[in-house]
Amino acid sequence: MFTEPHNPEISVSDLLLYLNCPRKVYFVSRGFELFPEINVSRVERMLLKELSLTYPESVKKYSLNADNLHKELEIDLAQICIDLPLLFPGELEGVGKDIFEEAETRARAKIPEIANNLLRAVEEYGKEPMLAALTPVKTEPFLSSEKLNLKGVPSKLVCFEGLHVPTILKPGNCPDQGVWASDRIHVAALVLLLEAESGKEIPFAFVEYVSFGLLRRVIIRSSDRREVLQICRRVEKIKTGFMPERKEEKFCNECNFLEHCTSSPSLMSKFF
Repeated sequence: MFTEPHNPEISVSDLLLYLNCPRKVYFVSRGFELFPEINVSRVERMLLKELSLTYPESVKKYSLNADNLHKELEIDLAQICIDLPLLFPGELEGVGKDIFEEAETRARAKIPEIANNLLRAVEEYGKEPMLAALTPVKTEPFLSSEKLNLKGVPSKLVCFEGLHVPTILKPGNCPDQGVWASDRIHVAALVLLLEAESGKEIPFAFVEYVSFGLLRRVIIRSSDRREVLQICRRVEKIKTGFMPERKEEKFCNECNFLEHCTSSPSLMSKFF
């Protein structure tokens, strides 16, 4: 009996990996470990993402006083440093005290800018709209769609202007205006998933640049939706065995797949 071939399962993280480098999708789908050993920068990013979840309560209590907001965030960070190994025991197992201390120092240095930006946004947009945009109604909900053959987990869902909309927390650099192209694709994919689940159109989403305390609203365009669907199809093709062409990028030498990626086709076939 003829049966239709089963498409490999796609996640939003696969799409982001594709945007970073299509070949990484190939290697990861075949069991290679993506992340190297935990370092200070990674722990710092984890701390800042957890700190961002305290923003709503801090803004609610201290939004009219920058000094108090600053102090509250420092108190929250100290508690998060205690809690983080309990939240991520597998990832942080064996991480040295020196790495934690350096990560905490780096994260703490960002708090003055975070407090100032949060306060400025409250003054510009109003306290209630900011609280609505920051406060999760669900944290890390699992979303999936058979029709899209896609699954993903937004950092949180917030209720804004009567709609549940996805937010992603990004601990890296922030553009002067708008959001990075990869972040736009990230939220567009989550919007498609949420629409498939809810049956309602969701015209926007949020990207929260947590290292700066900046919240950016992203209008989801038809071109964003189209690009998400195109990338999904390319990722499916890669996961079924297609090897993308290698492109030399500035970060290639730092990639932990470099040895396999630069191997000859005949040698690579031995790995796969």
